[in-house]
Amino acid sequence: MNSPDVEVIVIGSGLGGLAAALTAVENGCKDVLIVESEPVVGGSTRLCGGVVMGSRSRLQRAGGIEDAEDDMFKEYMAINVWDVAAGPVERWARRSGETVDWLQDHGVPFYERLIFSGDDRRPRGHCVEGGGQAIVDALVSKCRAAGIDFALGNRVDEILRADGRVTGVRAGGEELNAAATIVATGGFGANPEYLAAHYPIAWIPGETFYIGAEGARGDHLRFADQVGAQVTGENRGLRMLNPGVDTLHEAFLPGWTVLLDERGQRFCDETAPYGILDSLLKARNNVGYVVFDDAALRPPADKAARYADAYKQVWPNHAKFKPKHYNADVMEQYKDHPRVHTAESLEALADSVNIPAADFCGSLARYNHLVESGSDTDYGKASRFLNPISTAPFYAVEVRPTAIAHTGYGLCIDDHARVIGVDGDLIEGLFAAGECTGGIVGPTYSGSGSSLASAAGIGRMAGEAAAEYVRSTRS
Repeated sequence: MNSPDVEVIVIGSGLGGLAAALTAVENGCKDVLIVESEPVVGGSTRLCGGVVMGSRSRLQRAGGIEDAEDDMFKEYMAINVWDVAAGPVERWARRSGETVDWLQDHGVPFYERLIFSGDDRRPRGHCVEGGGQAIVDALVSKCRAAGIDFALGNRVDEILRADGRVTGVRAGGEELNAAATIVATGGFGANPEYLAAHYPIAWIPGETFYIGAEGARGDHLRFADQVGAQVTGENRGLRMLNPGVDTLHEAFLPGWTVLLDERGQRFCDETAPYGILDSLLKARNNVGYVVFDDAALRPPADKAARYADAYKQVWPNHAKFKPKHYNADVMEQYKDHPRVHTAESLEALADSVNIPAADFCGSLARYNHLVESGSDTDYGKASRFLNPISTAPFYAVEVRPTAIAHTGYGLCIDDHARVIGVDGDLIEGLFAAGECTGGIVGPTYSGSGSSLASAAGIGRMAGEAAAEYVRSTRS
């Protein structure tokens, strides 16, 4: 082969791309270039809350939390009913604690206290002081110190292929040759056309919005067509509940709410992780009603502290969670919105949302009985969140999971982050990491920190495999 311009090109500067580039250098690559479509580095990583899931890290052990080597893998597979690519997931999960240690060794500032990432049995969420931007700052500093170059504001138009292998990229009409190419372009949440085509259960024109970087336009799907790569993961990702009145992102429901389906039936612990709520809404026509009463908005003085304690999620890198939509000011502002319903009686509220009063009121009567007993024996919501729905006026806000935080349709990879072709063979010289990969996210998004964990972990896998491939081309 002709001598390449660089040994490794990484497309994308989010956590997956930064981890891949830095790992490639650490494994012997000399010339590594990160090409970023936007004028700033960091992709969607710089905008995120900064939680990294990991099992058996130094920080987890220091906190006295013991995980067996395969615990995280087994729990991840169970919550996704084994409907993911087990090979890549197993290798990523097994090395997840090592990846957190690697991030910490590269200057990412973690708090000592871990949190529960989702419905995991042990705390595995490692919170970053300074959020996603702190991750980007630390790794970019290490990349620059390692001699890695950045080309910002350069969208890659095409991945080049010759003699059966990927040979580099074309951007801005110029070709750049590389021994290995790593795709880490993020998802497609900022591309309405791709959302409608590949994430239709999340797509409502005029309402669906993306919580991420503008650069996440699905470039990896163009690349897949160009090089004949397999893609997988239709309708996979993470959606969060939104009332449709604005594009303000709200991750969790207050604990004093009751969530009903279109039949007026309660179906969950309302403080459940957002990935669980997303999955439950899929089976319920993607529509729910968040019900609460005026006491929640204007609590009496003797119960103010009880209503203020509304979230079981307490993160050291995040201010105390407070309702963004479910408060008196917002309810007043949007009182005439078709998705916001208010009534002086529960029977009238049921009529307003077009649910039979017997079902609607029966579910709330059942809930109030549980509140009185002090134990949610139906769905296990913690007793401190149990408050009666009994003070008029009453509210029901129609919600749909249309706030998109992650898209999971992307390139098929093997357990070394090598891209697989439609013919079943590996595409020589091509690797992928981060949100542009498919088969990693299953039917249920597992919890806070899983996307950053897979980006970092699979990014390291891609960097290692690319470096090994580069060594083979040298010889």
